[in-house]
Amino acid sequence: MTTSRPTPSARLGMFRSRSLFPFCLLALLAVGCQGDGSGEADSAAADSTESANLKKKEKAIKVDVAEVRQGELVMPIHADGAIRTPRSVEVRTKLSGELTDVLVRDGDRVRKGQLLAQIDRRAYELALEESRYRHFQALTQVAAEDDQFTVNHDALDEYTARRDELAAQYRREEMGREQFQALLLELELSALEKGAFRQQVFEQRTGLAEARAAETRATLDLENTEIRAPFSGIVQGLTVVPGEIISVNAPICSIFDNCRLEAVVNVLEADLGNLETGRTALLSIPATGDTLRAAVDVISPHLETDSRTCEIIIRFDNPEGRYRPGMFVQAEIAGWIYQDRLQVPKAAVLTRDNRPLVFKVMEDRAQWLYVDTGLQNNDWVEILAVHSGGSLASGERVVVSDHLTLAHEAKISIRRTQKPESRWDLASAEAGRSE
Repeated sequence: MTTSRPTPSARLGMFRSRSLFPFCLLALLAVGCQGDGSGEADSAAADSTESANLKKKEKAIKVDVAEVRQGELVMPIHADGAIRTPRSVEVRTKLSGELTDVLVRDGDRVRKGQLLAQIDRRAYELALEESRYRHFQALTQVAAEDDQFTVNHDALDEYTARRDELAAQYRREEMGREQFQALLLELELSALEKGAFRQQVFEQRTGLAEARAAETRATLDLENTEIRAPFSGIVQGLTVVPGEIISVNAPICSIFDNCRLEAVVNVLEADLGNLETGRTALLSIPATGDTLRAAVDVISPHLETDSRTCEIIIRFDNPEGRYRPGMFVQAEIAGWIYQDRLQVPKAAVLTRDNRPLVFKVMEDRAQWLYVDTGLQNNDWVEILAVHSGGSLASGERVVVSDHLTLAHEAKISIRRTQKPESRWDLASAEAGRSE
């Protein structure tokens, strides 16, 4: 087989291509190395720009904050009960007769002394006139006898002093009833012999004393034909009509004075140890949605053995008549009062990793503080110690809303600041037992 050899011109081309290959390879390597360095620089610049943009775009979380307070912490006693009026009465007649007028209806508001109903006056006017005639007759008898008598005033004064002395000895149980009556009778007879009761004897003998008593009684009966309100209040349960013949002690109506009411609640025996009159009480009335501030007026000396509760009376004003006897009431009474306690609002305390924490406001950031808590009521939590993060003092602010997912050092914007007020601020510190 014949092999052709390349021509001189072909060998020259092959030599040139082989000699240029190393130079091309070096050039490609240089270009590749130069491209890698430029990429890293561009990436670092991009990261720096992105970080700056994130800081600029960090959005503040709007929150409510409240001030930390240092003061008394009240632990309340809870009790249920009902409202009643201390002034209610069933109006009854004192005389018999026909009702000529009934001047009120159920629901009427009446004032003290206002006329409610009228019994026929005619028979009682006649009785008064007859008693006056008997009085004049007795006066005529006195004038006819023209008895001249002199009262021994010294004997009367001696009798009065000795009688008062005997009564005092009897009250001190220095003598029995029979001995007292015997000594008093002896004293009266002695005074009569000395002329101490001459005027009274004369009036009795002439009938003047009896006539005076009869006239006074008839006057009182005539007044009682007018049935009047014993105090201001509201009429309820009217049971009579005009023309009705009524007897003595017949019911007419009831009157309720609702201007001042009282809540009667039952406190458990276990809560009585530290309770005193004068303590602040918050009365919640579900029927109206109101909460009233009052004070404990009466602590019953008696304990109900079945329920192991004690009756507590809390009085309050009702000028507009908004509250009515019989309404259900829930009471919170200042039972224990602890002085000088550092407190945060209950809404400020969260639990993370089974540990309580609060977010303290540091300029425009929220700093978390892990804390130890102590006593607490419905509004405030006592802070015993602060861990890992800083300190907490009265007057500083803590976050109380929108903080369930809040992070440490998160940017915040304060929407509202709550004042460090407590609904128990008016509770008397002296009434509590400091612990």
